[in-house]
Amino acid sequence: MTTVLNQSMDFSKLTWAVRRLYFKLGWQGISAIALALLVCVLTVGVILPVHGELEDMQEQLMHSYRQQPNMQVAVVTPEQGLAKELATFEAEFSGIEHLTDELGVLFRLAQGHGLEVHKGEYTLVEKKQGVLRSFEANVPVTGSYQQVKALVLDVLESLPNVALAELSFERGEVAENQVKTRLRLVFFIRKRAV
Repeated sequence: MTTVLNQSMDFSKLTWAVRRLYFKLGWQGISAIALALLVCVLTVGVILPVHGELEDMQEQLMHSYRQQPNMQVAVVTPEQGLAKELATFEAEFSGIEHLTDELGVLFRLAQGHGLEVHKGEYTLVEKKQGVLRSFEANVPVTGSYQQVKALVLDVLESLPNVALAELSFERGEVAENQVKTRLRLVFFIRKRAV
């Protein structure tokens, strides 16, 4: 019975000490103490083990780095980089041997849009400088505005090396639904084979 009484008195003393501390510190002080205890528990329980794992991983990384053979890194000069970019750019364009295929695509697209293609003029333009030459095609077609517009959009999408240089319309009568259109297309092709 005395042990129960002693425990009861110890609990009373503890309760009295807590109330006295609460009275002196207020809820802000008690919260600060609780927060400090929480930080201590987190530091011991979480941060220190993670810090140890981090050190182990850094050591493993350094060990694997030391075991790798020394690798030579190729240094590329600006001139070499530009030459490589130019070669990549040049490779995007087809050669003269594919020009008939590209003209075939143009004529099939025109026919698919219901346009009547007339005899055109074709000129190969070669300049001394540069890696490209241009092939100009003056293609007269007859059809509606919508058909011509659809053809131009399809040609530019299907043939990325083609540019529309000129587009001219000629309409006879106001009531006439068909227009005579002259397309001047420029096909850019490589000068030399890759």
